[in-house]
Amino acid sequence: MRTITTEQISDVLKQLELHKSNSVFIHSSLFTLGKIDGVDVANLPSALLSCFQTVLRKNGNVFMPSFNYDFPKARNADLNTQQSVLGFWPEWFRTQPNVVRSGHPMFSICGLGYDADAICKPNEPEYFAFGPNSTFSRLIEHDCTLVLQGIGLRVATVIVQIEHMLGLKYRFNKPFKGTVTLTNGKIYEGEYYHYCFPINNAYREDYSALESALLSAGVLKKASLGRSFIMSVNMKALYQFVERFTKDNQFALLNCHPEHLYRFEDGKEVAYPTEI
Repeated sequence: MRTITTEQISDVLKQLELHKSNSVFIHSSLFTLGKIDGVDVANLPSALLSCFQTVLRKNGNVFMPSFNYDFPKARNADLNTQQSVLGFWPEWFRTQPNVVRSGHPMFSICGLGYDADAICKPNEPEYFAFGPNSTFSRLIEHDCTLVLQGIGLRVATVIVQIEHMLGLKYRFNKPFKGTVTLTNGKIYEGEYYHYCFPINNAYREDYSALESALLSAGVLKKASLGRSFIMSVNMKALYQFVERFTKDNQFALLNCHPEHLYRFEDGKEVAYPTEI
């Protein structure tokens, strides 16, 4: 089995120029990495986090998604105990000392570092996961670096925020009413929104062409890491690239050209004709 050292991991992160950034937002698939010399499986998240912290500047920040999709059915979420469903590393990260968690019941984000509190705003409920004043919007404003370890751009949820910022109309805000307990113990009842696709899956995202274009342009950097790979892109550069990529085709990030678009009205999803 191919192994890698923590020193080699740090060297690859520098190759991706993460030493020039002070914040990373990490989507990961740890099982693709393989074995790190001298590190057992239980300590893999800690070792990998240390590599990132070593490479980032003194006031560096690490962010990870801590998503959970139970809220639309449960209508209740306690962010002190609600687990991330995105794998071993994000869930481990959520439970670490000094990690803060943003206040959305489905798309919360955990952060560790100097700016984590200001970006995640853990003491405020986050009613809109995507849009102005969301954690994702602040990550872009901060020009955080998106890191994809062993997994492609298809999981990059920040693109949903970019779609909102660009006014691409194939998604719509859908409310889910319920109660959220923040990590400070305060409870907030209200409508929490997801900027989503229609439930009938009439169309979905397809970021494969975008990923290829980003790699070809050198905006998305890629390097081998262990048994797999790692990629990175600055979020502001990603926004600018997506803006150009969708300029002549508003559906360039979809798997088809939809016949109808959807909006949420009077408690239901309503189809309307696609503008030509």
